[in-house]
Amino acid sequence: MTHRDQKRDHPPALPRHAQLEPVLNWTKLAQQDELELVRRNGKTLTSGHVDMLASDGSVFWLNQDNGKGRAMFMADDDVIVFRRICTGPIQERSPTVEGR
Repeated sequence: MTHRDQKRDHPPALPRHAQLEPVLNWTKLAQQDELELVRRNGKTLTSGHVDMLASDGSVFWLNQDNGKGRAMFMADDDVIVFRRICTGPIQERSPTVEGR
């Protein structure tokens, strides 16, 4: 099998917009969810994975990508949350944690 044939065995990567799903109800988030936060003007604010979240969906902590540290986001911060859709094997989600 040539290198060219190997490429054909893998499905094409999804376009970026198909890899994200909006999460309007933050109570549906789970620890370790991979997120992208976007401002209302459409510009990406940050991305990372959920560290902690309140069970009422009012606030969550995000471990930001690229070593940017941990940040807290509240429901009234005027950001749109998108979850990265898992295209690999299904992973078990951790339950919601409120305050550690």
